[in-house]
Amino acid sequence: METQIIYSRASYDDISAVSKLLCVLYEMPFDEVLEENEELFADTNQAFFLALDGDKPVGCSHGSLRREYVNGTTEDLKGYLEAIYVLSEYRNRGIAAELVKVTEHWATMNGCHEIASDCLLENIDSYNFHLKIGYKETERCIFFLKELESLDYKIIPVDDVIRTKIQPILEDTWGSPLLAINGKLWDSRAMSGYVAICDSVVLGYLLYEFHDDVCEIMVLQSVVQNIGIASALIECVKQTAKENNTGKVIVQTTNDNARAIRFYQKRGFTIREIRLGTLEILRRLKPSIPLVGIDGIPLRDEIEFEIEAFR
Repeated sequence: METQIIYSRASYDDISAVSKLLCVLYEMPFDEVLEENEELFADTNQAFFLALDGDKPVGCSHGSLRREYVNGTTEDLKGYLEAIYVLSEYRNRGIAAELVKVTEHWATMNGCHEIASDCLLENIDSYNFHLKIGYKETERCIFFLKELESLDYKIIPVDDVIRTKIQPILEDTWGSPLLAINGKLWDSRAMSGYVAICDSVVLGYLLYEFHDDVCEIMVLQSVVQNIGIASALIECVKQTAKENNTGKVIVQTTNDNARAIRFYQKRGFTIREIRLGTLEILRRLKPSIPLVGIDGIPLRDEIEFEIEAFR
C-alpha cells in the first residue's frame, strides 16, 4: 500500500534535504548548492517546498517573488517557479504538479496574479510538463556569454589619499563619519585600516581600533561582493593583531543582519556577547540610527563576535 505524499513548506531545518535534491537537478556539488541556499532561505522573497513520503524527501520546488521584468508578464510583482525536481522513482504520480500548486498558492498569498517559469529548449519533458499544468509559452531567446577577466586587486593600508576615497562610501552607508558601536561614538576619520583597490577603484575596506586588549573591526564593507574581499581584509587585520601581540579580534553586528551573522561564523568567529536593547542606547548618541533594519526587522540588539588572532 502506497503511503500518502505530504507537501509542506521547507524550513531552515530542511535546508540539507532541499540541497541534496537540488544538487542532482543542477548537477552541482552539494556544498555549493547548500551555500547558495543559505542565503536564499534567509530571503523572504524565496520559498522552498518539500514532498515527503513518510520522512523521506522525494521532491522539492523553489519559488520566488520577482519585481524585475520577466518575459510575458504584465504585473510589477510576479511569482517565479525557479526549480522543480522529483526523484526518478517517484515520477508520473502527480507529485511535481502538486509541488507547483503549493508554490503557486504561496505566490498568490503574497499578492501575485501571475507566475512564470522557464526551461531549456532541449528539455522537452519539462516543456510538455509546463504545458500540461496550464503554463503557456511566451517567448524564446538565445543567451550569450563572454568570459571576463578576474579583478586584479591589491590590499594596502589606508593612508590619507585612500581615506579620501573610502570616506564618502562610508558616510553614504552610515550617514556620518561617526560610528555608534558598543555604547559610544567612534570617529572613522581617525581609524587605521586596509583597502582592497583595483585601478584606483575601491572594492572594499576595513577599519579597526585597538582597545581593551583586543583589536576591533569597526567597519567592514565590500563594494564588490562574492570574490573574497571581506575574507582577505579580515586576514590582514588578524595579522596586524598578531604583530601587536593582541590575541583577539572582535567585531559587532546587529540582530537584523542575518548575512553578517552567517558570514562571521563561517569564517571561524564565535559569539562573544549579545547586548539586548543596545540600539536604543546608541540612538541617544546618534539619533539617525533607524528603528527598523534589514527585511523590516526591528533594530534592537548588538551581537559581538570574536576570533583568536593567532588561529
